Amino acid sequence: MKISARAVERRGASELVAAGAALARQGLVRGREGNLSVRLDERSCLLTPAGYDKGRMQRCELLVALIGQPPPPRASTESLLHLAILRRRSDLGAVIHAHPPALLALQARGEIPDPSLLFDGMLLVPAIAMVADLPPGSQELADACADALATAQAAVLLRHGAVTIGSRPGEALQRMETLELLARVMLAGGALR
Repeated sequence: MKISARAVERRGASELVAAGAALARQGLVRGREGNLSVRLDERSCLLTPAGYDKGRMQRCELLVALIGQPPPPRASTESLLHLAILRRRSDLGAVIHAHPPALLALQARGEIPDPSLLFDGMLLVPAIAMVADLPPGSQELADACADALATAQAAVLLRHGAVTIGSRPGEALQRMETLELLARVMLAGGALR
């Protein structure tokens, strides 16, 4: 049985709203920061709009964007990043960009999470890439993230949080949560040294 395009869009929108609420509830995004996307089909995706609190976002506020085309005018600052990743990785269904606080603190020490510290780390984010300090919202940052995520499940953006990918928003969310947990474990272990 074929699912209608409208049903696919409703499901994707519901998943993005739920993932945004979970990110906000866990403090992985605050206020209007962060952005999410979900693929609808091979040519289109839903993006979060600029300036919306991800914890209070509603389905009707999400924007449809065409992969390989300029983002819609009200799209999030990092919409180029989402579109570049989805264009490069046709196997992906979702992208999340967040600013997890423990990860940012770990990064400030010059480190990135070590997946081998936890079983879930090795399972969910066995490869974590580092992306250079590039201007937010730039095509350079978008291309660098797409390159990094060609072989990794997560990318730490220098001074700018992290990006995780997945088959669906829930999987990308689990990967973001795991990155933050790994960072907390490393910070706690560092305090004991």
